Amino acid sequence: MHGHGGGAVGLPLGFTLLRLVLLIAVTIAAGWALTRPFSSTGTRTRQVVTAAAAAGGVVSLLVADARWLPAPAAAAVLLCLCTPPLLRDRFAVVARCVVALVVLVATAALVWFTGPPLAGAHVVLMAGFAGVAWIALCPPTLMARLVGVGLGMALLVSLAQITMAGHLVTPPSGRPVLTRVAVGNTPVDVLVVPHRPGWNLLHTAGALKVGNAPNALVETREHPGASGRWALVWLGEVRTSLWLERDGARATMPVDPGKTPWDGPDIRGPEGPEHASAVLASLLTGKPADLPWPTLTDSDAAALRAAVAAMPGPFAISRDSSERSAKAEEVVRAEATLRGVPILDSAPDVLVLGGHPKPGRTHPAPWLRPPDLTSPEAQRYARALADAFPGEAPTAAGLAAWTAGRTQ
Repeated sequence: MHGHGGGAVGLPLGFTLLRLVLLIAVTIAAGWALTRPFSSTGTRTRQVVTAAAAAGGVVSLLVADARWLPAPAAAAVLLCLCTPPLLRDRFAVVARCVVALVVLVATAALVWFTGPPLAGAHVVLMAGFAGVAWIALCPPTLMARLVGVGLGMALLVSLAQITMAGHLVTPPSGRPVLTRVAVGNTPVDVLVVPHRPGWNLLHTAGALKVGNAPNALVETREHPGASGRWALVWLGEVRTSLWLERDGARATMPVDPGKTPWDGPDIRGPEGPEHASAVLASLLTGKPADLPWPTLTDSDAAALRAAVAAMPGPFAISRDSSERSAKAEEVVRAEATLRGVPILDSAPDVLVLGGHPKPGRTHPAPWLRPPDLTSPEAQRYARALADAFPGEAPTAAGLAAWTAGRTQ
């Protein structure tokens, strides 16, 4: 998984420090284990390696957010990590036995539980740190050197897998998330809005199951007037992971909603996808900003009055439950009364203010029409959208947010 040019700006300080400690610990532990066959190390060096490996193992347990790890296995990992710094060189024989025990426990844990994607890589990382912590206590025999090389390689490979999968990346807390997740062998673009505690809209281009737990997945669905597919997910006030599933393959993506709930209108409302399209465009500018909720503007009202004036005869109204749609209907009915144009449910012409329009000659409201993409700036918006979120249709709200962000 990777973000769309988001970088690490705004990452929670605690997680950033954990990631830094993990990278330093891997460098020390793996570097020592891989170079040990070619050099001799003193007691002080081995003590530093043991301490670094123990710290790295504990941090890897925290980074993994390992609620999927059975409690006995987690306790065994912590015991294997924290004991070596206390033993020093006095129990070299016991150390050999514990190295073997760590390998057996890790293997048993992999068979015992079914964790999230890359659970095995996290377990190998923890076991690798535990093994290095213990092998540093052993005399530099040939077997100890060979085992150390294997552990060093395991640390590097597992860290590479975890890094490439995005498990060491956390989106900015409480800000909308745009990322690309590998579900099986297929990359999937995902937008989460507003990325706050409470209900959130998750948007993707194709069919997908999503949820905040592996046993709480729901199908993404189409939304009237919006491209792609949508789902509602509930997020709490903790850093966690969203689960994604397609054709039996699963993946996770990290989220950090923060502590501040969403104080805007209900994201579950009809305007939610339109607001999300504007958020997506704002993110693509590289200068995301807080965006207003869709409302009926003066220009929208003027366009509606002009649409009523241009009606060839009686017309019907199609609307949804949004506040904007209700206000738009008031404007339309007032203009129709002023001009003496009847509004009849059975009329063939339909002025669409939202929702599912009835069959007939539809006349969409301004916010429901495709945007004018003839200007150079609009074309840049369309290209950026196609590159970052293939299959997503440009919207008027998105173009407005893009233009505003580009002129800041």
